[in-house]
Amino acid sequence: MFQNISKRDLITVTVIIVFISIFSYYYVNSQARNLFWLKTYPIRAELSVRQTSCSEDSPSWLANVLEYQTRYNSAPANQIAYINPKGILYYCYNGYIGQYPILSAPITEKTRFRYASVTKLWTADMILSLIKQKKLSLDTKLSGVLPEIDIPKDLRINDITIEQLLSHSAGFDRYSIFGQDMFGIGKNICPNHLEGLNDIELGFEPGSKTSYSNLGYCLLGEVVSKLNGNKTYKDIIAQQYNFSDTNLRFVSNATMDDEVIYNYVETGLTGIADIYTAFDYDGLASAAGLSGNAIDLAYQVRIMSAKPKPNILTDNAKVECDTTKIEECYGYAMLTYQPNPKSIAVHYRDGSLLGLSSLIAIDERGGVVALLSNGTPDNGKVGNDKVKIMIYDQLAKNQ
Repeated sequence: MFQNISKRDLITVTVIIVFISIFSYYYVNSQARNLFWLKTYPIRAELSVRQTSCSEDSPSWLANVLEYQTRYNSAPANQIAYINPKGILYYCYNGYIGQYPILSAPITEKTRFRYASVTKLWTADMILSLIKQKKLSLDTKLSGVLPEIDIPKDLRINDITIEQLLSHSAGFDRYSIFGQDMFGIGKNICPNHLEGLNDIELGFEPGSKTSYSNLGYCLLGEVVSKLNGNKTYKDIIAQQYNFSDTNLRFVSNATMDDEVIYNYVETGLTGIADIYTAFDYDGLASAAGLSGNAIDLAYQVRIMSAKPKPNILTDNAKVECDTTKIEECYGYAMLTYQPNPKSIAVHYRDGSLLGLSSLIAIDERGGVVALLSNGTPDNGKVGNDKVKIMIYDQLAKNQ
């Protein structure tokens, strides 16, 4: 019966069988499908670079930063805003809101991105405002503000100060189960079970070194709440910083209508398939809970940086560090970078979550850069530092 089958028919059937086999393989194998999607990134990146728009007379380096983010840091959609020392705003943006280029709408300067740890700037600024109002001091003990701390097993917890929480030196080691509970590791202490502070052991002597901690900033959020009549942190910040006049909003465990889609693909390395439910965003409100666009971010942070000292640019004089190295010197809100004594100092605050990254840079003359991206570099710190140096070099040229 097969004698009448032509060579053309045989090829057609073979092609159909191969196609169905490949389709079936990728359909049932999500890991293989995700890995294949990653291999298409250079094509998606090229399409995103071509979808770049800038405000009138924007300096070319803004678009250059976006191109670098897109091509080399796995971020197909980005916004950047620059307010120069004279207060003139410039901005650029590139990419698409959805996962598929061309098929989804291009992003605009108003598209929403999550701010991740850049949120900490609002928490620090609020704490520093309370200090200037004489409601707190840098030496105020956390145990004196939070009555839930009564008889801690580790007595050093009684000695934790507001200053130590601001500069990530309170003893919470992010690599221990008690220093980094945003991933559901260890006890759920803050903000809903503060009495759990009585049962933990610190990773090091408060004030002896620095170790980045989301828990510390969550506790600062609770200090803000306690000193404002136990109103929620979210309500206090939204009112204090006039969110109703901006695009700023706190996020939840779901995407928002005007929000970009993030370039995160589960490949078996993290075990996390849904970035929106991977974190307790309500619990992370004071550490990583804000969202908005780059323009609103730049304007808000510029106001914070111009406030009387201590402000978000103030370094912690008690911490010895090397300002010639990026991500070495924690101040009360930001990190200071100054390659040599004759060069300008630039203050950074960055953040990242699965599939997204954020960055603020402020120079000593008041220039502000805000960068939001829907991806993170594959090479981690190396890629992030490259962007920081690119921005530093441009700010230094303008001094």
